[in-house]
Amino acid sequence: MSESQPAATADRILDVAEEMFAEQGYRAVSVRSITRACDANIAAVHYHFGSKQILLEEIFARRSGAINVARLKLLDDCAERPGRGPVLEQVLEAYLRPSFAQPSDDEGARRFMRLRSVVAHEQADLSKNLIAKHFNATSQRFIAAIAAATPHLSANDVYWRFHFLLGAHYYTLSNPGRIQALSGGQCDPADLEAALAEMVAFAAAGFRAPPCDRSQLSFAPDATQSAHQSA
Repeated sequence: MSESQPAATADRILDVAEEMFAEQGYRAVSVRSITRACDANIAAVHYHFGSKQILLEEIFARRSGAINVARLKLLDDCAERPGRGPVLEQVLEAYLRPSFAQPSDDEGARRFMRLRSVVAHEQADLSKNLIAKHFNATSQRFIAAIAAATPHLSANDVYWRFHFLLGAHYYTLSNPGRIQALSGGQCDPADLEAALAEMVAFAAAGFRAPPCDRSQLSFAPDATQSAHQSA
């Protein structure tokens, strides 16, 4: 057996496991079903990975490593210079682009996002630990860059708006059919460049908005209490 064969077997197992976890759910998929689908024996899975959870952790490590390297490389290139857009848009695109499209594997990017959604729903603690381990350090770099580009916002404002960016990001990649149904097919998230451009514009507008003034909310507790007192 050549040195490349064990590596190829391991990659095949990871590819099949990722697809099955994303489509069928983490709980519903067994190691045995993975081995059947990838035409490998169960000993090969245990040799390379040891357990279903280790398989999941290796999928996260493989995907997140590529995403984070690409994100940080793009972030390092963000700067004010002729012919470039505003720095805020550059930073947002640097964060989003690598997860929207990976070289020769756009479907893999979407599948990994669906997998993250599945694991978050089925195994909340495991998901939280995996996200923290593989993404927190890079996310903090981007939060700092966004804060530098939005000096009118407090740290609290930036964290909330980054949180909303994450929500839009996850939903767009994990449930792309929703906007197609609402728009009658006019908007198609499979057009990754269009989806990316729209999300960058949306997020940039959100980060540029003034700090939150809760007193302006129509149903803020203080406003509701005052209305009751005057009735």
